[in-house]
Amino acid sequence: MKAEQKILPDSASLINAAAEHFVATARAAIAKRGVFYVALAGGSTPKGLYQKLATSPFIEQIDWSRVHLFFGDERCVPPTHDDSNFKMARQAMIDLVPIPAENVHRMPTESNEPADVAVRYAETMREVMNGAPFDLLLLGLGPDGHIASLFPETPALDVTETLTTSLYVEKFDSWRVTMTYPVINAARQVIVFIAGEAKAEIVRDITTDAVKGLPVQRLAPQNDYYWFMDKAAAGQ
Repeated sequence: MKAEQKILPDSASLINAAAEHFVATARAAIAKRGVFYVALAGGSTPKGLYQKLATSPFIEQIDWSRVHLFFGDERCVPPTHDDSNFKMARQAMIDLVPIPAENVHRMPTESNEPADVAVRYAETMREVMNGAPFDLLLLGLGPDGHIASLFPETPALDVTETLTTSLYVEKFDSWRVTMTYPVINAARQVIVFIAGEAKAEIVRDITTDAVKGLPVQRLAPQNDYYWFMDKAAAGQ
């Protein structure tokens, strides 16, 4: 399934459009099912979205008591570490919006065993969501075509029997935990955020099929699938 591309003039317009879209999606899910399950992404563009959602008028338009936040991937560092996606989201949004603490589901990365983190997080997802898909799953795009922590040429790409998996990313010398393709593809809505001129080359390669087999190209969402881009990223 090809993504529907939404191209905005600049990063500020992109973040504003994403915030409006997030609010509309949350409100629709809550109206229909009484709850909004969302998986957050790391990165600068998602951070801008989270900061925007924590401001008026967006913050007042969501019933935060019915929102459950998860994380699509995480680095295996303590939650206070500067590399932590949870820490970024906490500072940008979570501490600033009226969401109950028990509705924020971070990966327990203080554990010493990445595989144990993955298992425990999958258990949390099953307990909280009871088999329901995510209403919205947010992704960034790396310059190597990775999404979440699904990196090229890693075993994580082929994991289909579990909700989450752990992996070692050699070029960053770091362990990660990530949701797997089946979880991502089952979401009611998937959004990939792509911003900045530095992403123009990878966007060109993906959209012209100049390069094949990249992790993002292996996405096959069953439902709504969007790319939110600014003009700089879409420039080539």
